[in-house]
Amino acid sequence: MDAVLDSYTDGVYTITLNRPEKKNAMDYDLLKGLYDALKRADAEKPPLIVLRGAGKAFCSGGDIMAFKKAENAEALIDKEAAILNESIKLIRYSGSIVIAVIEGVAVGAGVGLGLACDLSIATRKSIMNMAYRRIGLSPDGGGSFFLPRLVGAKRFNELYLLSQNIDMTKAMELGLVNIVCDDEALEETLNKTIKDLKALPFETIKYFKDLVNASLFFGLDSHLDKERFYVAELAREPLFKERIEAFLSKKK
Repeated sequence: MDAVLDSYTDGVYTITLNRPEKKNAMDYDLLKGLYDALKRADAEKPPLIVLRGAGKAFCSGGDIMAFKKAENAEALIDKEAAILNESIKLIRYSGSIVIAVIEGVAVGAGVGLGLACDLSIATRKSIMNMAYRRIGLSPDGGGSFFLPRLVGAKRFNELYLLSQNIDMTKAMELGLVNIVCDDEALEETLNKTIKDLKALPFETIKYFKDLVNASLFFGLDSHLDKERFYVAELAREPLFKERIEAFLSKKK
């Protein structure tokens, strides 16, 4: 089974994370599939890209079981962070409007992936959680880049340090999502949003996104590099495997 699915119809390039049994946790195959799909989308230059997850989950972050089993967790996380960073940059530097469809969970790097997108539509019962601190890691995937710029330092500190769930009412208040709808209204809401976007000119989008990047998201590349370095450094320590074991034992 392909870890990522993609299709292009009527000006909409849809990319679907496809590990539903793992709530679309990011292993290397999924991350490579995401990057390849974004590269294909970039070549097509579609007006719209929709990024979503299979199985009513967006993305549960890094694959903790893969981290646990890895002989060299540092090397694995460094490799995965590197390719995830390239995907984040493709989203931000794309001339397309990128819409994240948040269902179920957006956790860890799944939060950063959703925030990198231009618009987010979420189902009402979804939750977000930074979660990194639960397993002794610093944020990656742009989490420590996008969040503080969107919500401010104090709120960002709270979201990382306490690692508490964010419901969609709070996510709307914080500006982390644009639209919240009931589960059964998701496809209708997505289609209406796409229709509304298509009704307006698209030749402005690459310039608009460049202005947003220059205004809000300057320094993205170097910050992603720093996130990658720190998260891999923490994964190098034996304590990291102990944190994973402790986290998994709490879930039982």
